[in-house]
Amino acid sequence: MDFTEERRRIFSEKMARMSIKPQDMFCRQTGLYSSFDSNGIPTHDVSGNEISKCIAKKLKKEWLKQEKLYLSNEFA
Repeated sequence: MDFTEERRRIFSEKMARMSIKPQDMFCRQTGLYSSFDSNGIPTHDVSGNEISKCIAKKLKKEWLKQEKLYLSNEFA
């Protein structure tokens, strides 16, 4: 794979991620999470156990990153 093909692949992956609403990004992972808050951030794992504060913080950070990416596409 040459450099231009790699750039096209990366660009198309980014465009695909830009189209996903942050509220929906974790809801597709039903094999990992069972409950979500109003923003779509997981609160309980698939076993029904509450997610630890450390993992919740990482998920929130990932959600904020997706929100920024999604909004940048919305106003472009």
